[in-house]
Amino acid sequence: MYVTRDLEKKINSYLHTPEIIAILGARQVGKTTLLQSISKKQNNCNFITFEDREILSLFQDDINSFSKLYLSNFDILIIDEFQYAKEGGQKLKLLFDTVPNKKIIISGSSSLDLTKQAMQYLVGRIFQFQLFPFSFYEFLSFRDEEGYKNILIGLVNQVRKAVNSQNKNLPTLSSAIKSRFSKLVDEFVIYGGFPRASIAEVNQEKQIVLKNIFSTYLLKEIRDILNLSEDFEIEKLAKCLGLKISNLIQMDEISNFIGVHHKKTIQLLNILEKTYIINLLSPYYTNKLLEISKSKKVFFSDTGFRNTVIQNFQEISLRTDKGAMYENYVFSELKKAEINPKYWRTKSKAEVDLVLEIDSKIVPIEIKSNLSKPTLQKSLVSFIKKYNPEIAFVFSRDYYEVRKFEKTVVYFLPFFLIKSMMMYGKN
Repeated sequence: MYVTRDLEKKINSYLHTPEIIAILGARQVGKTTLLQSISKKQNNCNFITFEDREILSLFQDDINSFSKLYLSNFDILIIDEFQYAKEGGQKLKLLFDTVPNKKIIISGSSSLDLTKQAMQYLVGRIFQFQLFPFSFYEFLSFRDEEGYKNILIGLVNQVRKAVNSQNKNLPTLSSAIKSRFSKLVDEFVIYGGFPRASIAEVNQEKQIVLKNIFSTYLLKEIRDILNLSEDFEIEKLAKCLGLKISNLIQMDEISNFIGVHHKKTIQLLNILEKTYIINLLSPYYTNKLLEISKSKKVFFSDTGFRNTVIQNFQEISLRTDKGAMYENYVFSELKKAEINPKYWRTKSKAEVDLVLEIDSKIVPIEIKSNLSKPTLQKSLVSFIKKYNPEIAFVFSRDYYEVRKFEKTVVYFLPFFLIKSMMMYGKN
């Protein structure tokens, strides 16, 4: 079953612009499937892959012949696995400049690799997009045997209207619907959104799929593409970070744990970030004397991948790290929607999990694994008193209510309604 990705809709709107389109993302997130879907829906489109070494050699050694064979007689050329091309950017620039009125789309599994090989030659000629593992919405599209996604869309739209108008009346939400969606979120948090893991019918198969992605992508492909002599250091770093999700990272502590110097640790962190394994979150601050301004928090791009790294697939209710996992889920859903949150922490250790800046408005977000009443933590109260946001969000597994604190409307929402918050400020 093919799930129409949110990114496909966006790319379709750029198919008639002159710029090259680059789709970046980790292995196994569905780039090839997405490109094949686009190819099938377009007239006079040529799909090739640089995993075919004959085609790759022709591109690298005889760009004129490559152009005549694969581009000249087509309106659109799609090149999958572009990261294997040496001096790819220089050759793409030549194609772009000498063969007019053609659309070229490329994909690659490493932003480090494509940046080095391509982007320096393609300034002003390329649009970059990132494909992530499934979002929770996309996950539901695959699982939607009973129309749950349509139910969720209706709920999200109603909650969004309430949030945008700062209305204290939320739509009715039945216990049965809350229970069903919360269970789906729990499954999603444990096994993540890699498509092949999502389609697996039993948990053991999901775990095997994720372990294979881990071993082939992290331990082999990253090493090979980036010419690393050893992979044990980056594996050890990934495991260290997997145990620290949603926490501040200390470089000296990490360096000591993996046994490398500070500079090497920074290089390895950069590799994990640029190859879509982790994300490093910067702080939100306005006063360097009172608020943290440099330290970063770490999250994984996919919670299933993270659980593979630390070798823990226990169900969520049994875990001691469920709060951190739910926070990672909220963060990654925001990233998939192209929203870049920060965090807030004072030097006296008051902290708000995530902070958004939307149209010059500040929106604080707290994440709680379980909540039974509309309780505001002292840290969130401190943030509200300092910054006076119009609205704030507290996400938990299934608590659902709205309250007002001073001038701030606080929405207590279940995790499955995360998308209603993403649409804040949009009509």
